[in-house]
Amino acid sequence: MSDNVSHEFERIENTELVELLGKIRENNSEDNMIALLKASAAARFIVPVDGDEGSYSFHAVSDKNGLKYMVVYSDSDSFEVAFQDKYKKQKGVAAGFGDLIEVVMTEKMGLSGFVINPGVEEVLFGKDMVKLIARQMGIGGDGTVKVGEPDKYPPELHDALTDYLKIEPSVSRIWVRLMRENGTDRISWLIIAETSLEGESLKYMLDNMRKYCLPYLDNMDAYCASSKEEFASKVINGVKPFCGAD
Repeated sequence: MSDNVSHEFERIENTELVELLGKIRENNSEDNMIALLKASAAARFIVPVDGDEGSYSFHAVSDKNGLKYMVVYSDSDSFEVAFQDKYKKQKGVAAGFGDLIEVVMTEKMGLSGFVINPGVEEVLFGKDMVKLIARQMGIGGDGTVKVGEPDKYPPELHDALTDYLKIEPSVSRIWVRLMRENGTDRISWLIIAETSLEGESLKYMLDNMRKYCLPYLDNMDAYCASSKEEFASKVINGVKPFCGAD
């Protein structure tokens, strides 16, 4: 991350980003989220920190499950409102979107993502989303992935997903592929669901499906997607489903 932000001489505004954060609060449609991602990728944020350069500690908030999210602010106004009359004493560093992703992906930090403007717009980027964005931005690799058929599947996975189809009627078929991030040693499972769900219901289902699958994945991570997504539809083109109707 860059050096300390001097709030007296340098201000971060991000007008487009701030407007989109307000829109997301009212309507978190896919189009608004895509626009937010594009604006975020080009923006700089303010990250409140304590300590001295080289040994900063970041501010974080926890959810009801105890997961920690790094706190960031979209602009100088949001930072000042958050800390009120204390903002002149509160240290902050300027950070690009890529900087935030790298911090979140550093395992020793123990973060589950980051949250923009907590308590106000409060838009959260969870770790699964951060990992996907990192791949697209080429952080930690060349920005591409290779997807293919594994030599073998975890022994209990087929039965587990067959049972999952019985308890989640919105999902009719499931594909399972192996995904390697080019330029890295990171390998994870790609689990693709054919489902009638959309929007928030889809996100909720995919998150639950990932959590359901994790105990059966031989200690590997997974990314879950809808078969309606462009990249997912290409990956499963001509591939027999792992379970569900042919």
